[in-house]
Amino acid sequence: MESGSIQKRLGFSKPFFLGIGGSGMSSLAHILADAGFEVSGYDGKKSQVTENLEKKGVKIFSKLSDLGENIEYDSVIYSSAIRLDSHPIASFFRQKGVRFFHRSEVLHLCFEDLTCIAVGGSHGKTTTTAMTAHILDDLGYSPSVMVGGDVSFLNGVGGRFSAGKFGVFESDESDGTFLNHKAQVRILTNIDEDHLDFYHTREKLLEAFSRFISSGTQTVVLDLDDPGITDCLELVQDKSKIFGFSSYNTNVKAADFQNLVHYKIENKKLTFFLNGREFEISSRFPGKHYLTNSLAGVLAAYSIGADPEKAAKSVSGYAGVKRRLEYIGNKNGVDIYDDYGHHPTEVQAVLSSVRELSGGRGKPVILFQPHRYTRTKNLYEDFAKSLDRVETVLLLPIYSAGEDPIPGVSSELIADKMKIRPKILSGNLGADLSVLKEILSPGDVFVSLGAGNVRDWGLGLLKS
Repeated sequence: MESGSIQKRLGFSKPFFLGIGGSGMSSLAHILADAGFEVSGYDGKKSQVTENLEKKGVKIFSKLSDLGENIEYDSVIYSSAIRLDSHPIASFFRQKGVRFFHRSEVLHLCFEDLTCIAVGGSHGKTTTTAMTAHILDDLGYSPSVMVGGDVSFLNGVGGRFSAGKFGVFESDESDGTFLNHKAQVRILTNIDEDHLDFYHTREKLLEAFSRFISSGTQTVVLDLDDPGITDCLELVQDKSKIFGFSSYNTNVKAADFQNLVHYKIENKKLTFFLNGREFEISSRFPGKHYLTNSLAGVLAAYSIGADPEKAAKSVSGYAGVKRRLEYIGNKNGVDIYDDYGHHPTEVQAVLSSVRELSGGRGKPVILFQPHRYTRTKNLYEDFAKSLDRVETVLLLPIYSAGEDPIPGVSSELIADKMKIRPKILSGNLGADLSVLKEILSPGDVFVSLGAGNVRDWGLGLLKS
């Protein structure tokens, strides 16, 4: 992929990112910087993410006054998390007549000439995207990559522009823009009731995913054991492109699908059967979902020509994504992890894995930060059920993610539905760390859990 052709397609060369420190935005900024664009951006918070961008020569501003009046930027890139009608820097650029592009539009144009694998689903997109990209990179395909997280094989960032003919990217359904991407191969990990603030009903959510499955692809790799996917497939007329996988203990019948791979999981290893041969996948991470996500990546790689044995071996060495049950250190005998999970199904998966991490040496201690008022309002009972899987849970106040508060919606909604009666913390880091230290003992496993800034509490424990 030549950088000059991308610049010609996009029609700009000096983009300015609003919220450049966000996971998806920073990954796209890395791609454009690698491709020779003169990238700049705004973010109100300094972080390792912004530091990594600055190392590539990206200029990052933390306030409007630093921009000056004589700007040379020829485009503004934004995400759906940005309120363009009230963002002061967006208003500044509009007054200057600068063109605005949604990040999904830019991503689509960047990857347009590549043979692409797009990864969609309610949960596990980032991990599965990273696993798939890891396989292709390990097998010499040199893919361009866009992941909504920081991965080790990309030197701790989430995006890369490469000279290869293949691309792997995470396809975000939260605002419907995932239907604009054109990818020859698509992975669908699962479908759950999330982002109903955008879709409003489960029926509209399923309809959107049915279009994701049906839209102009060569192959769709999906988990046929997932109830949401099963419901969605009722809306799909042509199932000939589906490359499904299923465990042996389900009712999925090979006769219903032209391409079906069966697997089994024993002793923390997944064995699958393809073309009359048996292959094995292992994972350094606990939990069934890591193994099934690995299988999805292997089958997607196989569909574009990769050797399945080499792909399975490669994904077994996958090192992980930042904020996906990430080990961040040990303090006073307590192992500290951090995870981005912010939906009840994700919370349930993390808590199921945590018991394996503790190995019976101590107790799991979960610090959960609800993400968005709308999600909490819609799913507080489901959050309560998921969190009740461990004995020690603490809750932070809701992280708004830019939403306005909703009267009567708070972390107390979740707490009131839980059986174990969690403690609600203040949201003041210093005061909360004192409470955590009283609760934690050597041998315990602590997990900061959520899509906001809850990681700061885990890092704070390490530093205190």
